[in-house]
Amino acid sequence: MKALTKHRELILQDLKDRHDHPTAKMVFESVRDKADKISFATVYNSLEYLVDHNLVNKLNIESDSVRYDAFLDDHSHLICKSCGTVLDVPALQLSANTDWKAMGFVADHIDIVVSGTCSSCQSL
Repeated sequence: MKALTKHRELILQDLKDRHDHPTAKMVFESVRDKADKISFATVYNSLEYLVDHNLVNKLNIESDSVRYDAFLDDHSHLICKSCGTVLDVPALQLSANTDWKAMGFVADHIDIVVSGTCSSCQSL
């Protein structure tokens, strides 16, 4: 793997410092004042590089845009359908009886996403 460029390091650190599972646009808005002449295309391409090199996870969740997550420990996500908040929770488990091989399938990654309403939106 090539060494991380200055922009990629900045983007990776930005992701590690936040817990809101940002979109590429959100990351761009966060880093554009911290880097000389960084474009949205550079941010997007850097995020894809970080995903390809297993430094960041890409969350394909029920959202208008892909979200990114630098927290790589095993965990699941709760998504509020009202406000869009994405919360990390300890890994939720599938049934211990799930027999992937019987289905002719080998699982290498399981991502459990639970959608509903967060406590803040429930109180509105």
